[in-house]
Amino acid sequence: MESSTKGKAKRRHLNSVECAEMSRRLEGSKPLTQPHHVSYMHSTSDSNKGDDGDDVKALAQVLDTPIKEEPEDEVDYLEGLTTDMFGDDEDFERCASDPACMNHPKEEEEEVEALPDAHYGLLGSSRVLTQPQGHVDDLPEEVLSMVLSLLPTEDLYCHVSLVCHRWRNIVTQPLFVPWKKLYYRYTKKEREAVKKINGILETHRIKKNDPECVLLSVCCRFMAQYKPIQRVKPDAVLQSLRRHRLFPQAEACIKNRLPKLGGIEGGPNPWAAMALLLVLCDGVGDVLDLVAHLRGCLPSASAITEYLSAMATMLLAMRRNNINISNRWHYNIFYVLHLLENAPTALQTLIQMTHEQQKILNHEIQRHHVMKIIAFAGTGKTSTLVRYAQQRPHLRFLYMAFNKSVANQAQRWFPANVDCKTVHSMAFRAVGKRSLKKLSGNVKPFSLAWVLPEGRRGFVNAKVVTRTLNTYMSSADTHVNTNHVPDSYTNTRGSVTTPDHQEKQMFVRDAQRIWDKMVALEETRESAYHMTHDGYLKLWQLQRPCLDQYDVIFIDEAQDCTPAIMDIMLHQHCGKILVGDPHQQIYTFRGAVNALHLVEHTHLYYLTQSFRFGSEIAYIGATILQVCKKVKKILVGGKQDGSVKGMAADSLRPLTTGSSLGRGKLAVLSRCNVTVFDQAVKLTDVNPHCRLHIIGGVENFGLNTIMDIWVLMQPEKNRPRGIKDLFIRRFTKESLGGYMGLKMYATKTEDRELEGKFTVVEKYNSRIPDLVERIYSCTEREAQHADFILGTVHKSKGLEFDTVVVTDDFAKVPCAAHNLPRLSSEIPEDEWNLLYVAVTRAKSSLVITKNISNILTLAGEYFLRTELTGAQLTEGQPPRCAVRECQYHITADWPLAMRKLPFKYIESSDDGGPMCGACVLQRIGPTASLLAPPELLQVLPVTLERLELPINYALLMAIF
Repeated sequence: MESSTKGKAKRRHLNSVECAEMSRRLEGSKPLTQPHHVSYMHSTSDSNKGDDGDDVKALAQVLDTPIKEEPEDEVDYLEGLTTDMFGDDEDFERCASDPACMNHPKEEEEEVEALPDAHYGLLGSSRVLTQPQGHVDDLPEEVLSMVLSLLPTEDLYCHVSLVCHRWRNIVTQPLFVPWKKLYYRYTKKEREAVKKINGILETHRIKKNDPECVLLSVCCRFMAQYKPIQRVKPDAVLQSLRRHRLFPQAEACIKNRLPKLGGIEGGPNPWAAMALLLVLCDGVGDVLDLVAHLRGCLPSASAITEYLSAMATMLLAMRRNNINISNRWHYNIFYVLHLLENAPTALQTLIQMTHEQQKILNHEIQRHHVMKIIAFAGTGKTSTLVRYAQQRPHLRFLYMAFNKSVANQAQRWFPANVDCKTVHSMAFRAVGKRSLKKLSGNVKPFSLAWVLPEGRRGFVNAKVVTRTLNTYMSSADTHVNTNHVPDSYTNTRGSVTTPDHQEKQMFVRDAQRIWDKMVALEETRESAYHMTHDGYLKLWQLQRPCLDQYDVIFIDEAQDCTPAIMDIMLHQHCGKILVGDPHQQIYTFRGAVNALHLVEHTHLYYLTQSFRFGSEIAYIGATILQVCKKVKKILVGGKQDGSVKGMAADSLRPLTTGSSLGRGKLAVLSRCNVTVFDQAVKLTDVNPHCRLHIIGGVENFGLNTIMDIWVLMQPEKNRPRGIKDLFIRRFTKESLGGYMGLKMYATKTEDRELEGKFTVVEKYNSRIPDLVERIYSCTEREAQHADFILGTVHKSKGLEFDTVVVTDDFAKVPCAAHNLPRLSSEIPEDEWNLLYVAVTRAKSSLVITKNISNILTLAGEYFLRTELTGAQLTEGQPPRCAVRECQYHITADWPLAMRKLPFKYIESSDDGGPMCGACVLQRIGPTASLLAPPELLQVLPVTLERLELPINYALLMAIF
């Protein structure tokens, strides 16, 4: 620590206790990654002008080097880094301490005031000295190495190693956090790292067909040989491990399954025991408990992260080599490493920023920059944009939203230098108001059917022309062309038709003629020629609007932008920041494209830590992305508690009683409006006085349309009232066929929304009038006053709720992974996105479906947890296997047994219970070697389960 006497500084080396204390502090991380302040000028000025030296300007250019996104298999994530940065496995000599720094009398040191500002607050605090009196380079190398070891590996490679030669030398030292660096390189698929890890797998016989690869190969052959960089007392480590709740299981497993594994006096090998503990952990909480115990026996925080990184590397390598283990093991460790390395700084600010957010805030955007921010659910993208604008009051921003309510809310959050508008409001102000007298909602096939040329009329052709027009209005093209015509459509006979080039040309001519009539300024009573909202937006795009009054444009929810909107924004002569989550793209049916994938960028950033939920809910969301969409980036959450098993107190009881314990807390989210209506009926059946909130407003839920369809269904003389909807009223004419005519129209035009309302009417029939009236009377306008919040995922996007119950009308994986080879299906990406959006609305409790549970099994997660076998015995007798068709019992003389955790779903429950060795082996493969030797497991009889498939899958199985 440095001290000052009459302006002179002196130094002494810190002892291990002081170094360990400093390693827990995060105050110095930002000054270390950015020790020099670089002044960036406004984008219109010369960026080479300023007060910094040439070396700082050169550094700024390096740090600001744009990142270009490439296909994952081909990209070199470490481009620009040489092999000498990674080092080899040779040891290096530690620098000797300077005796002159250690021989000052203790009394003199205590009398002298510390100079924290000389070292950016790393060595204490001072109330007197407000100006820095030194530099971070004055830190002893041991201290600097210890603090740098706490930074995320990406910062070490991409920022710290570029600061100066001294820092680069520290980062590239072979014994400076070697496993942490290797883990990072392996996750990025760096060639040498992959080669090295594959060599380790081969050397230790960790391979797919080895039934004991989990237990013997990882715990015994590899992790038992782990050698920490810093000096550690193995007996102290073992003593700390004994305090963990799972240690008795790990000790029993090693004693019975690995009797030849060498240990230490008083117990098993601590590194092998620690590896086994990480395998047995139920969730992130158990890993955090392990870290807490290790803090007392390992010399530094980096010693803990080194071991966790080594274990995480091996588990990830096993998953990548198709070894059947649960992705939960790696996820738990990754999550804890992320929490340890990416916690917000301890500076007292209004909004705590994570390291990921801080990287974005540090970026000084220029006019030619196109910056992408991939922000997972609940990761604070809006607060990041608000802070970005607050830090740049000299710049003028445009925040572009799709929804008026979102824009209005954003205007209250953003500072005065930000204008918050919808793209349609800007288009209307520029060109849309000219067509004010002929505005309508959307182009409808019914209207177009009457204005098509003779011989081409009819609802099917009108449907194709409508789709062609909508695709054109969403595109960036100047004229309608054959690319806008659907590649296939359902014809009048109900079969799928693929139009040839000549047919497409006819549809193009029809669509272009109608578009020309729409853009004409003269008024018309023909609704087919009325201007739509997307129509005047298209007109604005064709005029090449100029928004030069802004320096930067924020494009929120960029994944839902249409090509027309992106064409408008990308042609502006200012910086563009595209923000969104490609996995929340759920509006492709409206012509939206994933701009976050298609638009080229100059800089790319990620926000992966959600503030909305904890590890359990985050794991569900991350696994859906990994299994269903092959996403490599991992969603994590915070330290808050959460539940996904439906076992949280009273999670599902309100659905059976119709009375919630707290208002505004429980939401039931569905794929389609039919299910929302079903849920409203069920709740009001059990409690006619319960209060419901329909997301998006009951007036937009379509109850009036449902009632009108029901009225149309009645004989004309028995109709209780008139039909309010003008469109439906037209079908009262005999020529249009009445109720069946409207239903045929919905089928021919593939109007899914209208078809859903027919489903409701035909399901509830005579109950419709009473049900519609009841739902209206039970509705609350404000969600916080409602017992239950009901809605579709489309309407709930951007919202969050304490408890979310997911209904079972989403895309399905019909059975668990061990039975899935009998079935196959192809599901559109949008459907997985809907499921991901649904589960990530929950804050503290998520009630999943059996379908989601099946998805998790594809990642190896069956929610099987180990227990000491003795704890499962009843009066000394082993219990029967919990699998319904299985007649066998668990084996009493095995050290461990496995139990399936209980689950409650919205429509059913799974009581869980103990499982026999054969059923465990059938589900989790090599992990079953924790219980018994493979030769014993493989001779056990296998039980075939009776599959409970959805009705459509069951019919296919019966036919084929």
